[in-house]
Amino acid sequence: MTKKSYKNRIFALILLIALLAGIFILTPARNLLDLKSLLANKDRLLESVQDHYLPAVLIYIFLYMAVVALSIPGATAVTLTGGLLFGPFLSVLYINIGATAGATILFMAARYFFGEMIQKKYSEKLAKFNKEMEENGRNYLLTLRLIPVLPFFLVNLFPGLTNIPLRTFIWTTSLGIIPGSFAYAYLGYAGSTIQAGQGIPIQLILAMGFLGIISLIPVGLKHLKKSRSDSSHNHN
Repeated sequence: MTKKSYKNRIFALILLIALLAGIFILTPARNLLDLKSLLANKDRLLESVQDHYLPAVLIYIFLYMAVVALSIPGATAVTLTGGLLFGPFLSVLYINIGATAGATILFMAARYFFGEMIQKKYSEKLAKFNKEMEENGRNYLLTLRLIPVLPFFLVNLFPGLTNIPLRTFIWTTSLGIIPGSFAYAYLGYAGSTIQAGQGIPIQLILAMGFLGIISLIPVGLKHLKKSRSDSSHNHN
C-alpha cells in the first residue's frame, strides 16, 4: 500500500465517521437513546410515527447503523426503542437492516485499513489459520452471533482482519442477531404496554422469560462441553 493510497483511505474513514456522527447532531435520532424521555412522551411519539412512518423508519435504521458502526454504547436502548415504536416484529426487520449495515461498515473498515496489510505481511504464518477460517469461519461467526460471549463490536472488527468473505460475514450477522434482537424488541414493546394501576402485563413476563433463556445458553453450552470432556476422559 503506497503512502498516498493510505492517506486516501484515512481521509475516507474520517468522512465516514463525520457522516455517521452527523446523524446524531443534525437529526432527532440521538433522542431515541433516552428511554426515560421516550416513555414519558410515548403517546406523542407513537402518533408521530404513524403520521410520518417512512421517515421514522429511515431515521431509526440510520441511527442503529451509526450506533453499531461507531461502536457507541446504546444498541440495547435503541433496540428497546424499536420495539416500543414499531412493535415486536417489524422492529426486528429494521434492527436487522441497521445492525447488519453498521457491522458491515466496521468489518470493511477493519479489512480496508488493517486486514489487507496484515494478510500480506504475514501470509505464510497465517496460512493454517486462514485455511481453518475458510472451512469453519461461518460456523464460528454464527455461533458468536447467536451466543454473545464477546462484545458485539469485537465480532464486527476481528473478522475484518481475516480472510472471511464479506458475504459470509453479512449473512451470519443478519441471521445470528435475530433471536437477541427479538427478545429486546419484545421487551421494549411489552414495557410500553404497562399502564398505571394495572398489574404486570403478560407480554412483559414472556419477554423477560425469553431473555432469561437466551442468557442461560452460554452456561448450558459450557456445562455440556465439560460433561463431554469428563465423559471422554472416563472412557479413556
